[in-house]
Amino acid sequence: MNVKPQDANPPDPRSMSEKTPSYSVPALEKGLDILEALAASPVSLSLAELARDLDRGSAEIFRMLVCLERRSYLRRDHVSGKYSPTLRLFEIAHAHPPLKVLLDVATEPMRRVTLKLRESCHLSVIERGKLLVIAREDSPESVRLAIEVGGRFEAKQTASGRLLLSPTGATMTARDETIEGVDDAVVRIGSPDAAVHAALAVSWLHSRKGAKKSSTVLAELKAAAREIEASLGLKP
Repeated sequence: MNVKPQDANPPDPRSMSEKTPSYSVPALEKGLDILEALAASPVSLSLAELARDLDRGSAEIFRMLVCLERRSYLRRDHVSGKYSPTLRLFEIAHAHPPLKVLLDVATEPMRRVTLKLRESCHLSVIERGKLLVIAREDSPESVRLAIEVGGRFEAKQTASGRLLLSPTGATMTARDETIEGVDDAVVRIGSPDAAVHAALAVSWLHSRKGAKKSSTVLAELKAAAREIEASLGLKP
């Protein structure tokens, strides 16, 4: 058996391109396919049923099932022999609260927005019926408009709040109702039925010389939102 020596100098993730590398890890992908298939099924599935649904041979997924069962990700019924997911993934997910994970992954995308637009941006959620600002990145300009972290606002009186309360729509632009002379652009992150549901927004003085166009601001916010959702594992 030929064994390739381990790379003594693995690539530093920080130096990699923003584009996700297309490395192939067949065994891992096979295991994830099994977990996703069982999670999507309303009933337990047998080895043969999984092989059929995944269009794979029974022999090639049998060892994977044994491994997942041994690691407590799957449970096999001793009577029917069918498999079902355990609460292991639930435990892992709840070891890192969604809000903390959101704040962790949103920092860099928000920073890039401020550097490109030269305007501050903020992240908000609906909490107890109010719009709550949970994060902010300030513009590098000496004169800037910034929304206080921890600030609470009537949701329906803000563009972020109206977008989050709406069951549809991914973006919104509006003239600010609380501050005269200010425009708002907002992009939704996640969805009302997802673990994460937040609004990423930029507010800027529309009368200032060199003020940004709404379309320019939205384009940067959309790119940041897509990056955040990808980091969170949310489907667009």
